[in-house]
Amino acid sequence: MLPPSDPDAVLGDTPTAGAWAEGFGIVAPEVARYVEVLHGVPDALVLAMQNLAKAQGLTLVDADTATLIATLARTMRPEKVVEAGTGIGFLTLHLARVVPNDCTIISVEPDPLRQEQAHAFLARNDHRCAVELRLGDPTRALRDSSLADIDMLVLTDSTQPRLDLIDRLTPRLKPDALLVVPNALRGGRVADNERAWDSESPDVEAQRVLNRCVATDPRYTGVVLLPVGDGLLLARRR
Repeated sequence: MLPPSDPDAVLGDTPTAGAWAEGFGIVAPEVARYVEVLHGVPDALVLAMQNLAKAQGLTLVDADTATLIATLARTMRPEKVVEAGTGIGFLTLHLARVVPNDCTIISVEPDPLRQEQAHAFLARNDHRCAVELRLGDPTRALRDSSLADIDMLVLTDSTQPRLDLIDRLTPRLKPDALLVVPNALRGGRVADNERAWDSESPDVEAQRVLNRCVATDPRYTGVVLLPVGDGLLLARRR
């Protein structure tokens, strides 16, 4: 892959640092813009969410990743989906639009303002599945012993203790359930060995550890890290 022509579009100390500008994930800006044109104009609700995120400086899962996760959910026809990190409900909305009517989506968000915004957006969508938005720390809000038989676990918020959530919730996943981790490549920086122990980027090292742990976890199989958006880590529960 050729480096972008604008050095400022690269994350790192030099133009050869190997990662693209934030907002374009791991693909060249020209490719990202081309794909965006192919997508066309999103519907009014999705556009309103994107505009709010831009105005308030929020990071959303990119359109390609959201669409791919929704497509997987449509194919799986899950009965229970658990999401850690609702945000303003962007990915939650994509899931709610495609899962079966008898599916329950449980999504947890620690920020009351974001949860309130998610409630408002989801209330404008015509979906028939049950969407349960919980407020609080996901590691606490998902302690409910009755929370079992999960078909899909989505770790949307990278600021949450995702390894703890995986350890806590993996025993509650059904066989063949899907673990979904967006933003698993961190702009390509996870592959930059020269910055492997950069003390200024603990989130990058944390992502490397998570990717490695999932890839070697005997409880999972079919682990794949797709170069979609900013990287999508998928694993199937044995």
